[in-house]
Amino acid sequence: MAEIQKQFEEFHDAIKLKRLKESKGLREKRDIITDKIKNGVKTKFEEKKKDVPSLEFIDQGSYAVDLGIVPEDKDYDIDEGVIFDLYKEDYTDSVELKTMIRDILENHTNTPPKIKNPCVTITYSLEDEPVYHVDLPVYLKSKYNNNLYLAWGKEFANKDSKYWDLADPEGLNDHIKNSFTEDAKKQFKRVVRYMKKWKDVCFNSSGNSRPPSIGITIAAVELFSHKQSYNSLSGKLKDDDLGALKDFVSKLKSKFILKWDYDLEKSFYTIEYKLPVQPYSNVFSKMSNNQMDSFYQKLCELEDALIEAEGKSDPHEACNILSPKYFGDKFPIPESKEARYEQVALSSAPSSNSAKGY
Repeated sequence: MAEIQKQFEEFHDAIKLKRLKESKGLREKRDIITDKIKNGVKTKFEEKKKDVPSLEFIDQGSYAVDLGIVPEDKDYDIDEGVIFDLYKEDYTDSVELKTMIRDILENHTNTPPKIKNPCVTITYSLEDEPVYHVDLPVYLKSKYNNNLYLAWGKEFANKDSKYWDLADPEGLNDHIKNSFTEDAKKQFKRVVRYMKKWKDVCFNSSGNSRPPSIGITIAAVELFSHKQSYNSLSGKLKDDDLGALKDFVSKLKSKFILKWDYDLEKSFYTIEYKLPVQPYSNVFSKMSNNQMDSFYQKLCELEDALIEAEGKSDPHEACNILSPKYFGDKFPIPESKEARYEQVALSSAPSSNSAKGY
C-alpha cells in the first residue's frame, strides 16, 4: 500500500481557509457590518419613537466551526446571524427587519445588498468580480418559548412564501464542534475539507447540482471514524486519512436509497439527512432526484479511485489517480520511483571533471 499521508496533509494545508490569513479580511468586513447594523437599527427605531432592541450576533457556517476551504472561485464568504431581542408575534411580515438591514447597508458596497430567502447578502467586488460576501440571516424570539425563528422570504414574495422558520444556529454549531476531540477531531476536519474540495472540483456550481456543504458535514458527524495505520519505520500508529476518507465515502453511499419515479419511469438513488437541531429539515431537500443520483454516482467513482490508490505501492501512481481529477491540482504528486532511482544514479555517477582527475 502506498504511503501518501504526507501528500494528504500537504493538500489539506493548501486548501484550508487559514483563520489568521485569508479569513482576516472576512472578520474585518463582518465587524464593520455589525457595527453599522447596530448604529443603523438604533437610528431607525428612534425615528419611529420605539424602544431600541438589543442585538446579538452569532458566527455561523464553515467559519464558525472551522471547516472552511479556499473557494475555487475566490468568492470568500462568512455567515453572521443577527438576533433581534424582539418577538416574531409582533412582526407578521418576516421580511420587514431584513428590509431594514438592507436599507441600512444600501450604500455600504458598490453592489447593492440582496434580500434572499434565508438572509441578506452583502457583496464586496473587485473589478466587478465578487471577492467577499457576508450573509446575514435574521432571527427573532417568541413570546411563548425560548426558540429562535429565522426570517424566511424575499421582499416581494407572496405571503405564503414569507414566514418565521424554527432554527437553532448555536445548537448546530455546538453539535458539529463538540462531536470529536483531539486527533480524531483534527482528522474529521481534514476529511470534511477533502470532501468539500472534491465537491468543488467534480460538480457544476450552478443551481443545486452540488451537494450542500452542511449535508456533507452533518453526515460526517454521524459517519466519520478516526483511522490510523501502523508505520513500519517509526513503529508507531499514525493517522490514515486515505483510510478515513474511503470509509466515510463508503458509509455515505450506504445512506442512499434506490427509488422508482413512476412519472419518469426511472429509478434514482436518493438521500435524506435531517438537521440534528430545529427545524430538523432534510439538508438535501433542494437537490432533485437527478442531482441526488448524480451525487451517488460520483461518490461511487470517488470510492473506486480511493480503493485503486490504496492498492498502489508507488505514491506517485497513487496520487496520480486522485489528482487532478478528484481533488484538483492542489493535491501533490511525488516523483515516481523510476525518476527517484534515475536521480540517485546520476548523483552517484562520476562527473567528467572527476574522471579527468580534477
